[in-house]
Amino acid sequence: MRMTLSISAALVAVWLAYAVSPFVSVYRLVGAVEERNVAALSVRVDFHAVRKSLEEQIARTHLTITGKLGAPPSSLRDQLAQQLSVGLAASVADQVLGDLVSSEGLLDFLRTGGPPDADSIATPGALSPDALGNVWRVYLNSELGIARFFLDVPVDKPRQQNFRLQFCLRDWAWKLCGIELPQALQVRLAQEVANREPSRPRS
Repeated sequence: MRMTLSISAALVAVWLAYAVSPFVSVYRLVGAVEERNVAALSVRVDFHAVRKSLEEQIARTHLTITGKLGAPPSSLRDQLAQQLSVGLAASVADQVLGDLVSSEGLLDFLRTGGPPDADSIATPGALSPDALGNVWRVYLNSELGIARFFLDVPVDKPRQQNFRLQFCLRDWAWKLCGIELPQALQVRLAQEVANREPSRPRS
């Protein structure tokens, strides 16, 4: 009986530690952003994964608003053409994101909620003390899965104005690995991609 209770208590302790750990990581990341601590940010962010998540969003939004991403492909040829279009748009998006996903750029982005030249968009910051509110609001806006943790911020804004932050468990540490942008910001960056996309010669 004692053995069973001990095992149960140990399992509960492990689960509680697992459930609390992503929240600790979030607040540590907020501290790094507030202090503009590049070294602390670097150990809490998977820059490659964040860049990839942003590229895909912006590329698909760009193709949607330009009418190049229509109905689901009905054939293998259409599917390959669509994948090619997404890939080409993502390569241009990578240029747009160059400064944004650097250490300094990401610090500013998480603090202000937009790229340096996006003054016309009133987007609240993604990771600031004001964006998180209290611990209870953070909990209500979070979702914990297996090696995945999601947080919608700012906690007091409607869903269409939220950033959906994704944290992945890597080597027993939670790292920011994805950022789903608010729709207005996706469109803003997608338009920047359209401005940089090489024009096709007329036939």
